[in-house]
Amino acid sequence: MTTANTPAVPRTHHAVVVSATGGPEVLQWTETEVPSPAPGHVLVRTAAAGLNFIETYQRSGVYAMDLPFTPGTEGSGEVVALGEGVDASLLGARVATATATGAYAEHFTAPADRLLAVPEGVDLAEAAALPLQGMTAHYLCRSTFPVEEGHTVVVTAGAGGVGLLLTQLATARGARVVTTASTEEKRELSRGAGAVAAVDYPDLAATVAELTDGEGAHVVYDGVGKDTFDTSLEVL
Repeated sequence: MTTANTPAVPRTHHAVVVSATGGPEVLQWTETEVPSPAPGHVLVRTAAAGLNFIETYQRSGVYAMDLPFTPGTEGSGEVVALGEGVDASLLGARVATATATGAYAEHFTAPADRLLAVPEGVDLAEAAALPLQGMTAHYLCRSTFPVEEGHTVVVTAGAGGVGLLLTQLATARGARVVTTASTEEKRELSRGAGAVAAVDYPDLAATVAELTDGEGAHVVYDGVGKDTFDTSLEVL
């Protein structure tokens, strides 16, 4: 293992450790050994960790995990140690990733080939929130269905993490975005991200028909599923 010169990597650190499944009370801040990066992996000094629903499933036992474990697949920070075979130029790099192991800790490990470089001037805490939801939103509007200027785009759950980012990205590409959200507070948040209309779910079909003169949307990004599937097809 190759380590950065300063500051030294400690032998122990603090991490959130889950020793039994359950509610938030099973998340215990514990002193434990700093993990050593495997071949092809790096050790990152954590600046921030992303919080995602998968961690609640792991913590509660919905997704089976070997106990004990430290949650966290998304995080950012500075590379402070390298596993075998990793390019030495990564030492000291500012990075973010969605493939971390144990990001709910002062250090975490991640595959070197799954790191995202964080430019100077970009806050590491903001960077930690982007890899999973940000790359999902980017893929949806650039690859799943390439959004173009003039398109009408529908985003369900428009106030969620992916929904807010997808709305901003589609708007930046010149699209007109219509979103759904269950409360006025959420709808206002969605409008702030660029939605030309943010409505309650029962009002979606009429809103899209009015905005498009009955032609319908070019694409629907449906992040809800069963309850909205029929309407999503209807508004196309």
